[in-house]
Amino acid sequence: MVEVHGFCDARFAALEEAFRANFDEGLDRGAALAVALHGEPVVDLWAGWRDHELQQPWAADTIVRVFSTTKIVVIIPILMLVDRGMLDLDAPIATYWPEFANNGKGAVTARQVLVHRAGLPGFGRPVTNDEIADWAYATTMLESAPLWYEPGTVSCYHFSTFGQILGEVVQRVSGVPFYDFVHRELTGPLDVDFHFARRSPADRSRVSALWPPEEMPVLESAIASAALAEQTTFGDFSSAQSLGRAAPGGTGICDARGLARIGAVVAAGGEVDGRRYLSRAVIDEAVREHSFAVDELFGTCRYGLGLGLHSDEYPAPTPTTAHWGGLGGAFVTMDVATGVSCGFAPNRMIVGDSHGSEPRQQRLWAALGEVSAQLG
Repeated sequence: MVEVHGFCDARFAALEEAFRANFDEGLDRGAALAVALHGEPVVDLWAGWRDHELQQPWAADTIVRVFSTTKIVVIIPILMLVDRGMLDLDAPIATYWPEFANNGKGAVTARQVLVHRAGLPGFGRPVTNDEIADWAYATTMLESAPLWYEPGTVSCYHFSTFGQILGEVVQRVSGVPFYDFVHRELTGPLDVDFHFARRSPADRSRVSALWPPEEMPVLESAIASAALAEQTTFGDFSSAQSLGRAAPGGTGICDARGLARIGAVVAAGGEVDGRRYLSRAVIDEAVREHSFAVDELFGTCRYGLGLGLHSDEYPAPTPTTAHWGGLGGAFVTMDVATGVSCGFAPNRMIVGDSHGSEPRQQRLWAALGEVSAQLG
């Protein structure tokens, strides 16, 4: 039986039981789980190993790549700019970034990107991870990229372009480099252990190794298949070279407590530790339905502003929970009704048949729904 470290408020005991059960069934190698209630930590658990030889235990300060869960630190800065009156989600992106208008993209809006209906699920040609990690080069690729289809007509997860497009919008509107803006306005004040890259051996010493997915689902959508096929070095997950690359939508390295604390910005109504990050009005808009459609990659999805929302097809822990996750199983949830935010950061990558079918997530979300009902 795995030894679980950390603490768990008695009200959240069902979550600790679910966390243990995933290890007992062999679903996890090493992982961390954390919950904040109105921004205050109530669960902080970790267990297992962080190396393939099973010699290095997962520690309190272990961090791991969380893939597209990174997109939460793209979404919140965009919402901050909206809140400050600096960004109109329905204005053409070209209003702020004129070069983006090339090849028929002049009418594309940030709102369409947030709900993955912008018509640009890929760069339009094969790309390497090094090219995506080169900010200036990736930005230039997007400027010249053609639309794949008319914006607003198709829902298809913009897995590789989402962060780069909206990250450049943050830079153009704020006048601050995206990574600096995230640190200055969000992760720095929250004091979370979040990084886009770890470049030196010393920086990488706390980063867990990954167990790559044993299999990936077969995609039926030609659009989604073409978008994923563009990334020619897609399987390069945890090498030193990979950890040294930074890309705004998918290279985040963090722990579960950091994810829960970032999620608290939304779940706690925009204020954490006395600092106001977002207004409640903007949060209410972010967790309102903006798209409900069959996504070419995920199937039926209900989206707020960049956030997944509860639906019968993809149930969240509670009907009021917004969420996002990443390849392999990491996730963050944000319940605006209860003030509960939850982060999960594993090193064994499991990919379900469709978004939301991953077995660890299903067990943890069921427990989260149980404890949330008792809080209400």
